Amino acid sequence: MKKVFAFHLPKNKNFHGYYMDSLHPYSFFNEDPHFTWREFLSGGINKWDKKRNFGFIHEIDTLYRYKDKGYMQYIEEFLDKYKDFDMFIMSSFNPIHPEIISKYLKNKTKILGFIDDPYSSYTRGMPNLWAFDGAFYISPSYSSDKLFEEALLQWGSSNNKWYPLSPKTISYPEISNNFFKNRSLDLVYVGNFISYPDGSKADRLIKLKNHFKDKFQIHGRWGFKGYSAAIRFFCGKPFFLNRVTGISMKERQDLYFNTKIGLNMHVSPTPTETGNMRMYEIPQHGMMQICDKAGMNAHEQIFSKDECIYYDNTDEAIDLIEYYLTHDEERIKIAKAGFEITKKDYVWEKNMKELLDWAWNLKH
Repeated sequence: MKKVFAFHLPKNKNFHGYYMDSLHPYSFFNEDPHFTWREFLSGGINKWDKKRNFGFIHEIDTLYRYKDKGYMQYIEEFLDKYKDFDMFIMSSFNPIHPEIISKYLKNKTKILGFIDDPYSSYTRGMPNLWAFDGAFYISPSYSSDKLFEEALLQWGSSNNKWYPLSPKTISYPEISNNFFKNRSLDLVYVGNFISYPDGSKADRLIKLKNHFKDKFQIHGRWGFKGYSAAIRFFCGKPFFLNRVTGISMKERQDLYFNTKIGLNMHVSPTPTETGNMRMYEIPQHGMMQICDKAGMNAHEQIFSKDECIYYDNTDEAIDLIEYYLTHDEERIKIAKAGFEITKKDYVWEKNMKELLDWAWNLKH
């Protein structure tokens, strides 16, 4: 059995010959979320901040340099428990200081995942890269004029693999033409409230909601008990008064199976990154996807124009949604094409096995 430390990936005792296990650092920190003035005045790091900011390289470096008790306990258990493992894959972020990786995991295969990019490339990813043998990335594009493969090569990583962030396999009802046709809801977006400095993603979603009103359902974790969009009024920003509620996995699946068009949107206000999990979830459930474009037209590396409808800006998105809500046959044709390519190329088990096999073969 090939032993893999797979951080932020599902544990599995036998995944096609791989034993996958992990250890998360949060349990090693005090869970008291309250700010203490004593810690602030003494220059220490608040215990809650350790959990909230964990993953940023400067925070991990501080914990490592000052020999934080909880962090060093985590490292000690990590080294003891996984010393005989063959491969280490750090997805989402790397919890182990790169100097520890370089010193104690010399003969192991180490792979670093780039997930929340480009926004975390310089805060979570690239500063760790020197201690790893290779990297995987989910967005084919890094910026408006650079593919992610090019960025990784520039940062010194020559062993790189694109990994589609496809969701787990789901249970389907009977797949027939009615699966795509008989849907009573028009438009849906499921995602958490994004509070990046420019607030542009929230602006875009609010503009769409104000246009489509009850035709557009939004769900996710939005702060202030679901009224994050409403309180933007007091800041002079675009707003809507509706409450946005979270939903369970079962509720989301039922919602997706009953909706005609799934809206996808990335953080960047101009074509940059692409390939969030929503990009695969939408066609996986038989919805037609309408998605923002990526830098270098890299979105077409995932879905062609026949499998997904792409837009340049919010006004164009509104026009396209209006069109496809009144042209059922065209919508169904695109939804079917997206559904078929997702089932063929973007199955979670297939992609995970390919990632593990690729990483394993780097040194074996």
